[in-house]
Formats: sequence, C-alpha cells, structure tokens
Amino acid sequence: MTVGAAGPVASVTGTMPTDPSASIGARVEEILASARHAAEALQREVEAEAARRAAEIRRAAEEDARRIRAEAEQAAQAHLEGATRRVQAFADARVRRIAELTDALTAAAETLPERLSEAAQVRRQVDELIVALGAAAEQAAREAARPPIRLPRIGEAPEDADRGSGPA
Repeated sequence: MTVGAAGPVASVTGTMPTDPSASIGARVEEILASARHAAEALQREVEAEAARRAAEIRRAAEEDARRIRAEAEQAAQAHLEGATRRVQAFADARVRRIAELTDALTAAAETLPERLSEAAQVRRQVDELIVALGAAAEQAAREAARPPIRLPRIGEAPEDADRGSGPA
C-alpha cells in the first residue's frame, strides 16, 4: 500500500488498506483542511475585494462631496457678489439723491439773504407808498377844504383809520 497526497491509496495489486476507517478519517481530515484553506483564501479574497470596493466607494463619495461643496461655494460667491452689487447700486443711488437734495437746499439757502433783502426793500417801498398816499390825501383834503382823510398807519388795520376820519 502507498500513501499519497490524498491519503492511503490502494496498491497496484488492488489490495485495500487494512484499516478502512483510519484511511477515511485521514481523507476526511485532509478534505476538511483543504476546505478550510480554500475558505480562508476565499474569505481573504472577499475581504480584500470588499475593502477595495469600500475604498472606491469612499473615494467616489469624497469626490462628490468636494464637487458639491465647490458648486455650493461658487453659488454662494455668485449670490454674495450679486447682493453686493445690488446693495452698492442702492447706496450709490441714495448718495446721489442726498447730494441732489443737498445741492438744492444749498442753492435755496444761498438765495435766502437776497430774497430777504428784496422782501425788506419791498416792505420799505410799500411803507413809502403808504406815507406818500397819506400825504397826497392830506394835500387833496386841504385843497378841497374838508377834513383830511386819515389813512391807516403801518401796522394799523384799515377799520381803525375809518373811525378817526370823522363824518363822511
């Protein structure tokens, strides 16, 4: 009898091993050891493939996250720039409007002294006209030999002047 890799083998003469249970047990042990080695190799292969696939998925997910983050940052930057332009345009318009109003107020303020001077001059001219009209009325009344008409004085209401003129 000869012993091979698979256990005891019948010899060429065709004789069987003397203890069949020992040879079957050895053969079972041999098959189990071979199955364990194959299972361990398969497990290592599956684990390696799972680790490789997990790393590949993780790299893809990280790349997607970087891409999405970059797109979000670009969108946020574009939105910020647009908002900044709108705020700046609004501020520029307000500054222009304030400058226009300031210019108009300055121009009006610059004419106030002249206008006040003109108003004072008109007031003096009206006062002089009232005095002249009063003198002319007195002169006309003297010439007509009747009591003089009393014209209202500056700041006096016209009805006060009528009371002092006497009978009409």
